[in-house]
Amino acid sequence: MRRTLLVAHRLIGLCAAVFLVVLSLTGAVIAFENELNRLINPQLLRVQARGWPLPWESIRRGVEAQETAWRVQRIYMPATDSDSTYVRLVSRSSAATREVYVDQYSGAILGRKELANQLIWKIHEFHINLGAGAGGSQLVFYASIALLCLAGSGLCLWWPRRILRFRAVPQLSRTNYDLHRTLGFWSSFAMALFAITGINLHLQTGGGLFAMMDAKAMPVDLPGHGVTADGMLQAAAAVIPGARLMRISFWGGKRPVLVQMRFPEDKTPAGRSAVTLDPKTGRVLTAVSSRTAPLLYTALVEWNREIHTGVMFGWPTQAVVSGFSFLLSILALSGAWIWINRRLAAARGRRLAAARPARAAPAA
Repeated sequence: MRRTLLVAHRLIGLCAAVFLVVLSLTGAVIAFENELNRLINPQLLRVQARGWPLPWESIRRGVEAQETAWRVQRIYMPATDSDSTYVRLVSRSSAATREVYVDQYSGAILGRKELANQLIWKIHEFHINLGAGAGGSQLVFYASIALLCLAGSGLCLWWPRRILRFRAVPQLSRTNYDLHRTLGFWSSFAMALFAITGINLHLQTGGGLFAMMDAKAMPVDLPGHGVTADGMLQAAAAVIPGARLMRISFWGGKRPVLVQMRFPEDKTPAGRSAVTLDPKTGRVLTAVSSRTAPLLYTALVEWNREIHTGVMFGWPTQAVVSGFSFLLSILALSGAWIWINRRLAAARGRRLAAARPARAAPAA
């Protein structure tokens, strides 16, 4: 049984090694994604806080007046007074989208995301889909499953075989083997968490998250405060008091307007509490609150992402997640090295075995 498990562990590790290294290195970087983006794109992401920001409806109409071929689809409320406002636009003639940053105090468009320094955003894209769209996302999904198998099989293989002992031998290959075994055992729980939460995040993409939120939403019948952005945000705040407004989405057509919110304990970027409103009348239709929803909902849509990204306690947990993410590269590369060394040792053994009869022939 152990032999079969070992062979499976090696094969899965070899097949997934390249993908795991990519996920590891990109994950270590994007654990501090927001901080790094603010550092390299301050002209877009930072504004000078002054007085009161403009009404959201004024910002919405002002952006559409400056970008006449585009319609505002989503407005992200800034996290702080000195953060800019992120606005997603959709073409009036196609499904194309554009993302811009706006100074909420003047209404001026600071620039387009596509023209900014894309480094961190590209790293994020590689982390979630290897830069290859839906096909790459599926590969990441399979790599996450492979990581879960590696964490479980490694735990079974290493326990309880000297999991905290490095042998004082000169061979680098033996040190690498001990390093892989020891680090793998003590990080197995973290790797399993990465895998499980990553798998769940993959399932939430492509509308999966919204479907989960809709499934837990309760019907609400309130008249609202009109169809302006500010009126809808006011109505949402009244339905779920105490939650911070995070973003408002205007989908177009008959699809309800979506306002996403979050409570202080919710560290997800957009929040996992939401209110939907009729785009024609502003009437409140449904609401879901992370505080009153079932515990399983909160775990799947709120805690899951917080654990995966390490944002639950700020930079200390982000640093822990970044470190464990980088550790995955060490495990993937050291595991591949073990396999290569074993193959080389087997080849040397075959050469020695083949040479022995040749040396013994004259004596015969």
